[in-house]
Amino acid sequence: MKRARELGNYRVLIEALELGLTPGELEERHGLLAGFVRESAGGARYANEVVELVHGAEGVFVSFPGLPNAAYAWLGEAAGVFLTPVEAQIWLWEVMERAEAGEGDLVVLYEPGYADDDEKIFMAYTFEGERYQRGWPRTKLPLFLWLAAPEEHLLMLHAPGEGYLAFRLERGAPMLGGAES
Repeated sequence: MKRARELGNYRVLIEALELGLTPGELEERHGLLAGFVRESAGGARYANEVVELVHGAEGVFVSFPGLPNAAYAWLGEAAGVFLTPVEAQIWLWEVMERAEAGEGDLVVLYEPGYADDDEKIFMAYTFEGERYQRGWPRTKLPLFLWLAAPEEHLLMLHAPGEGYLAFRLERGAPMLGGAES
């Protein structure tokens, strides 16, 4: 099986949230490649107040309207699964437990305005060997979550009218040389 490829690593989202990178700085990192990847993912579009996800047989593309150009793309065979609210709650608890155990970096977006309000976000990540947290973990189902674990990415978003769409994606090879995904 061909290894998946990734563009726009998890660190870009962390940096955009914590350092406030401008759209120009983010665009400089990815250029037109992000647009190409989005087109390649093709397929269905799911969006809510904090995230847009394009999903097709060729991959997944995630972007954040509140953080222009902070995007993530995964090209390879991708199959999402719709979860009931109970299944989504179990998924959330499992992801939170993994993040608490230091098994990956986590971003959970509960509401719009998350960049400026710690009540609307929860992050747990490691930077230069130190573990950091922003916001507080909640049992409320989020609009979006992303766990970047050593071997996989776990994504879940609330798709209005359809439930919760979840993906378990193996780590892929960076599309930009040396990029940490």
